[in-house]
Amino acid sequence: MNERAAGATFAPADLCFVDFESIGHEPIEAGTDRYARNATAVILTYAIGEGPVQAWAVKDFNNPLRWVNAPSDLQRAFERVDRGEMVLVAHNAGFDRAIWEHATDGFPRTETWMWVCSKVQAMASGLPSGLDLAAKMSGAQYLKQAAGKDLIKLFTLPGSEATPQTHPDEWKMFVDYAVADVEAMRSLFHGTRQLALAEWREYWASERINDQGVMIDMPLVIKAAEMAAIDQRKMGAALAQLTDNVVTTVNQVARITAWLHTVLPAAGREMLVKRDEEIDLETGEVTKPRKDALTRDRVVRLIAYLQGFETLTGRLHAALQVLQIRLYGGSKTPAKFSKMLSQQVGGIIRGQYVFGGASQTGRFSAKGVQIHNLARDPLPYELDALDALADGVGYDEFAKIGNDDTPVARKLSLLIRPTLIAPPKRAFAWGDWSNIEARLVPWLANDPEAETRLEVFRAVDKDPRIPDIYTRTAAELSNIPVEEVTKAIRQQGKVVELACGFGGAKNALLSMAAGYGIHLEDDVASAFVKKWREENQWAVNFWGKHDSRHSFGLWGALNQAIETPSTYFPVGRVGYIYLREYLGGSLLCQLPSGRWLTYRRIKYERIEEEDDDGNVIDVRYELMFSRDMGRIKFWPGLACENVVQATAADILRGTLLRLDGDDYDWMPTTLHTHDEIVSETEEDYADQAALTLRAVMERGFDWSKELPIAAETQVGRWYSKNKASVGL
Repeated sequence: MNERAAGATFAPADLCFVDFESIGHEPIEAGTDRYARNATAVILTYAIGEGPVQAWAVKDFNNPLRWVNAPSDLQRAFERVDRGEMVLVAHNAGFDRAIWEHATDGFPRTETWMWVCSKVQAMASGLPSGLDLAAKMSGAQYLKQAAGKDLIKLFTLPGSEATPQTHPDEWKMFVDYAVADVEAMRSLFHGTRQLALAEWREYWASERINDQGVMIDMPLVIKAAEMAAIDQRKMGAALAQLTDNVVTTVNQVARITAWLHTVLPAAGREMLVKRDEEIDLETGEVTKPRKDALTRDRVVRLIAYLQGFETLTGRLHAALQVLQIRLYGGSKTPAKFSKMLSQQVGGIIRGQYVFGGASQTGRFSAKGVQIHNLARDPLPYELDALDALADGVGYDEFAKIGNDDTPVARKLSLLIRPTLIAPPKRAFAWGDWSNIEARLVPWLANDPEAETRLEVFRAVDKDPRIPDIYTRTAAELSNIPVEEVTKAIRQQGKVVELACGFGGAKNALLSMAAGYGIHLEDDVASAFVKKWREENQWAVNFWGKHDSRHSFGLWGALNQAIETPSTYFPVGRVGYIYLREYLGGSLLCQLPSGRWLTYRRIKYERIEEEDDDGNVIDVRYELMFSRDMGRIKFWPGLACENVVQATAADILRGTLLRLDGDDYDWMPTTLHTHDEIVSETEEDYADQAALTLRAVMERGFDWSKELPIAAETQVGRWYSKNKASVGL
């Protein structure tokens, strides 16, 4: 059986749609795990196959739903589920599964493989995650009822006092609302492309990781949350001191921008410009004043620019500190410590991953603590900072640790990762894939000219002393021998590779470089992009030309597919087909794994570009598609980025599924990001786990032949990017 084959994975008669309504004694923001363990299930609506929707509700709120009282047809359906003949379907199935397990009485235990999720299936087709909007946009025959929100507030939120006895009419309406939810869910499920069985197996493995969870260092998290709260109060005073009382809070963006304009050199001021001043040439009068902006990208670029000075004194030094406070103090990242405390159960946080949450690629996204969005860089003095927090050091003393200008908010952000720990007498073994996206671009292109690039990766994998692709690129860009490339110069090569591989131009390179703390002048960035493209014409050919529908590469293939519905057009190792009748006209892209990406309601549209005054200054036609609730511009670089990131996601998904097997139950997966997997094991077996993990990560798949895959592993008692602080 081909588990990647498209089609009806489950027959309509083998589906049992279910949806719970529950009384919450914790806010839903506490996360699924904590909420469900403190909830009471009061309504279960269900539909077996294509039969009518049934409602099973409690008579009063004194007890939850009890399996002994379950309708006989539901009990018989579950017997089929238990034998593997039927699956339960829910929208956000992880939530309903948790309610089934924790908020009911005597319900039979379920396994992850007994459930599939209509939300996951909807997101794979670019639909919104919410049932109401997803059903509406899919053209579902039945829609979710809008009145449900008021009824949920009336009956189920913490502190709600309404009962079936006190509000019988509203209770009947609530039961009817729950019935309509199942109708909408079933209609949505049948109206969207079913995922292949292989994808559901990956989903089930992901749910088991969510159930496993990860331990947090509770005392440390409590201290860090307290420090973050103090920092929120202290930031205003620090800004006032640095700016002579011009700025008093981190959210005064206009004041910060105006103050920076009086402090920065001309080159720095230019980075603030959103629109140049316009002057009437005849009268000399200003017709449009200059307009500045302080977006996150501009803040990051300015920080990199100022850090490039050999010495910073006076107001320039103050400007750097203000920008850092704005960047890190304006971030909600330090609040993740409080989020950990509000979601933990017994010191464990669970349910942190959303399978296929990045709908356009199928990559995982994160919720709760947002583990995917943790700061990339380690704190150089991480161990000292952790010890200080654990010892209960005061705010002023903590701010001085490291003897640098790093704001407290930034220090706390960099300490979130090491608060994720292994239990006593256990340890982490984790690995990350080396340059996975840089390897995938030439492999997916399947161009003979790209083969030399893959050979570089293969050679470095065999002998790490050989100059890698970043070093070689840096040497080419700087016109120096590879042996003269320093660590700083290599970083330039790295950001150029990362920015240019997906068709990025000058602005993309400037933004990425700033994110790595590198300041590039505009002309230097433009020259780097031009030279990289000249040296890698195979990549340019793989993207195709944006200004021509009859191009080559990805852009040419997808446009041909749109113009010739139901015909498959291969390009490199992927291919496109346009289905006119699916969700308003959808372009599907098949990946090497066999998985499909969906570009819903794709078509060329007339786009008007307006200036800040609302005047139309340009009209053009762009290829647009629907994602979630918005419309997205499609272009060759995005097509390349999507297939690369989606293929990387397939490698991660497939590897997590492998590690979910019985052979690896001694080292369960607790954490992962796009290119990293973290396993937990007994401390004595940590080194063995690291070796095993690396072997599994490098194994590859039947569909990834000739792709060089390499991984690096390490072990530690807590999760950290600072190798000096995690050793066993």
